[in-house]
Amino acid sequence: MELESAMRSAVDDVRGSIRSHPIAAFAVLAYTLSWGYWIPLALAGGTAEPGVGWPSHLPGLAGPAIAAVLVTAVVSGRTGLADLWQRLTRWRVGWWWMAVVAVLAAGALALAVAGGPDESGDLTLYNGVGAGLGPFVTIAVVFVVNGVGEETGWRGFMADRLLQRHCLSSVALLVTLVWAPWHLPLFFFVGSFESFSPVEIVGWTLGLTAGSFVLTWLYRGSGASILLVAVWHTAFNFTSGTPGTRGAAAATTSTLVMAGAVAIAAADWWTGRRSS
Repeated sequence: MELESAMRSAVDDVRGSIRSHPIAAFAVLAYTLSWGYWIPLALAGGTAEPGVGWPSHLPGLAGPAIAAVLVTAVVSGRTGLADLWQRLTRWRVGWWWMAVVAVLAAGALALAVAGGPDESGDLTLYNGVGAGLGPFVTIAVVFVVNGVGEETGWRGFMADRLLQRHCLSSVALLVTLVWAPWHLPLFFFVGSFESFSPVEIVGWTLGLTAGSFVLTWLYRGSGASILLVAVWHTAFNFTSGTPGTRGAAAATTSTLVMAGAVAIAAADWWTGRRSS
């Protein structure tokens, strides 16, 4: 009885800590789940390459989504989980927000096709996904594991809670501080990350920060649609990080995202200045 009572007390203490610090609990759990999968792969050697199904970093990308679900269940119960599901499936967001995603995908696709048949043929080759799955299944897998897997956590849980107390720019930067280091193990076994020079790592970090601004802006503006930001995240990855989009397509997409982030930060600053 004493042991059982002690265990119940310990569980209650953990639940209390999670409820008191949900964002910190989410971050710790997201790292634990993702790194727990990635670090053994990195230590085992091998490299995740486009069109190759193993080793694959993709399962680890679902860590933030699982963490968001578990912490939400503890903090808010069924009501919170129902709300999370509604935001995950929210597709009625207005034509403007849909257009932002459509323009990104269509523009980069056009650039890739213009680059020649060899490049366009590699448009949907993705790190850790076997080429034999074909383009449509590949896109679906990446959307579910990468897009939904990350965005349910980073925007749907962390940014959503931070936006209740902070301005958009602060939220984007706070999420980046947790989101960027979370990728660290990928630099040791994912081909595109392993090839980065120090200068490219700086560029990648700036690009991730810009992406955080755009994704937070999309999330807030669309009425908290996790679905929309997951689609955008997936589209961005395919239009900037696959063999078929290297060169002009990736550079153009990344430049537009960075320019958009600057515009969003400036608008947020101006709005805050006028309201103060």
